[in-house]
Amino acid sequence: MLFFTPGFAPMSRYLMTALMHHQPPLGRKLAFARARLSARLLAGLSRPPATTSVRVMGLTFPNPLGIAAGFDRRGELGRQVGALGFGAIEIGTLTPRDAAAYVASRPVRGATDTLLGINIGMSPETEPSQAQHDYLVGLRAVWGQADYVAINLSSPQAAELLHPGRRETLDALLVALKREQRALTAVSGRYVPLAVKIKLPLESVALPETVTQLAALRFDALIAALDVGPPATPQRYAEWQTPQRQRQACDRIERLAAMLTGRLPIIAVGGIGSAQHVAGRLRAGAALVQLHNALVYEGPRVALAIHKASLQAG
Repeated sequence: MLFFTPGFAPMSRYLMTALMHHQPPLGRKLAFARARLSARLLAGLSRPPATTSVRVMGLTFPNPLGIAAGFDRRGELGRQVGALGFGAIEIGTLTPRDAAAYVASRPVRGATDTLLGINIGMSPETEPSQAQHDYLVGLRAVWGQADYVAINLSSPQAAELLHPGRRETLDALLVALKREQRALTAVSGRYVPLAVKIKLPLESVALPETVTQLAALRFDALIAALDVGPPATPQRYAEWQTPQRQRQACDRIERLAAMLTGRLPIIAVGGIGSAQHVAGRLRAGAALVQLHNALVYEGPRVALAIHKASLQAG
């Protein structure tokens, strides 16, 4: 029960910062173990605070807070995060082999309000020219489990597809994904939204041309990743807490929202760890937000703390 006492939070943050500085892999494992234990304990102890639901991609999210892909790579925590105050979780990134293993171990979709997004990507050995095969195999595998599927184009491997020289390959991939979405909908009788995750460097002024292409092809959402990769180092996490960095992130989302003019919902990822951060991204034009590093440094009750602060401010 020590994790749940208010006085433990500052000490916990200090300990996690020290651990992430010296042993990042161990710190990430501990953060995940804490979240899993907390979800199990809180599920039997209390109910998350009342929150306002959000309608995005044709789905009803209990609240706009989600967990970004990468924290729960293998789907071990999954929909249990509802007990922690999250409205959704995105698991993965799953390669075709990972996707098949995940579905085999979890054959039944859970009956819960917490939504499950499944992030799919390429196998490490797959060349960009063969990306279409891996994404289609992954999409077919997770269709029956996912509330929505995220197409990961933000990893270093997949990001090659966004290079101007790969334009034809990327176009063919996006068209094939939408075609497969229609085919799977017809066969299964259920529509699963497709969101595409791309990296948006804070330092760049220009927005990727892919953004307008996604809107034209009628994808269901854009996941705008402002900070990708493994959980942030203590220094990088501290930099994200500065007003300047937060203004940069909100400006990026605002520019993106102006470019899309409502044609594509935005899911903001990167540097979000407080109620103020969440409010800033939503004001800038995001429909949903996702957390990752805040779960590592602030602990498993970060979403509950955000909800509490939002209610007090509102």
